[in-house]
Amino acid sequence: MEQNNITLLINNAVSSNNSNIYNNEQEIIKVFTDVINKNIDLFESANMIDIKNNNGFKLDLNKIKKILNKYSDLSPLINSEDMISITNNDIMKSTLYEKTGILLTLFDGNTYTMLEMVLLGILTHNTIIFAYDKYMIGINNLLIDTIQNVIEPMGLNRYMFQHTTNIGSELFNNFKTINKTIIIGDSDFKSKYLSLATTDVLVSGYNNYDIYIESMDHKDVILDIISKDININIYVNSEIDYEFDDAIVVDDVDEAITRINYSGSNYSAIIFTNDNKSASRFIKNVNSDNLLVNASPLLVSDFNISQEQLLRKKNIIMPNIYKFNGEKKEIII
Repeated sequence: MEQNNITLLINNAVSSNNSNIYNNEQEIIKVFTDVINKNIDLFESANMIDIKNNNGFKLDLNKIKKILNKYSDLSPLINSEDMISITNNDIMKSTLYEKTGILLTLFDGNTYTMLEMVLLGILTHNTIIFAYDKYMIGINNLLIDTIQNVIEPMGLNRYMFQHTTNIGSELFNNFKTINKTIIIGDSDFKSKYLSLATTDVLVSGYNNYDIYIESMDHKDVILDIISKDININIYVNSEIDYEFDDAIVVDDVDEAITRINYSGSNYSAIIFTNDNKSASRFIKNVNSDNLLVNASPLLVSDFNISQEQLLRKKNIIMPNIYKFNGEKKEIII
């Protein structure tokens, strides 16, 4: 259930962060996956209500299953040491990962984002507060209720995951309690909240795409992309004789590059062209995690936030107490 009492939300998060100790991450993900699969009709119904209310897009249930399957195969990094290496001067080095604590995830309501962050939260033992502006609220509410009802009987605090649509000053005044802020959305969304964060911040443009159309040679692919319910900024060359709704007209590839770098998501940028020089210029100069030429952006729809980014990393360095043959030796200080 959505929690808009910020004081209670923060107190619940602190309590959860202090009490959740477990080592059955993959079992939790399996049970969560089974519950979603058994109730997929309920999720479809919640999604249809959001769409009927003009407050959501149609989810791809195959993508939901793909996300769940991906995380069921991942091993948690938390509390596992990297392989110990021994330097030339006989120093032992290794890395230990620990949970960050309470994460505030500001996002645009995209349910795929919430699902991936829930699964990462399970793997990293972090407590997560999701904050967004009511978009997809029906299915997101169901998703949070589902994970809470899964983890509580397994001995975890149900408030490990909470969500709120109260993104006001009261929430940001509690940044001292938040250990890390994650901002996921397009450029305008990230800019809106980035200046308000006073903690360590991680930003992502996940599921936001920038497309520059210089040629209609791949018209079917272009129109198929536009027909999807995904967040797209479209830039069209002024010489293209085709009208696109809400498109920004540009004179050439250089103007498209400038605009995308200034206001793009930095997640995925695509150019449709029949000019190799334009394609090369676009690839070299656009600031984006994923760059495509004459291809659908859905080919790179993987989440670009990893376990490592949500964990505290400890580098452990100490004198080597073992000889290379495994025999213990004295430490000389």
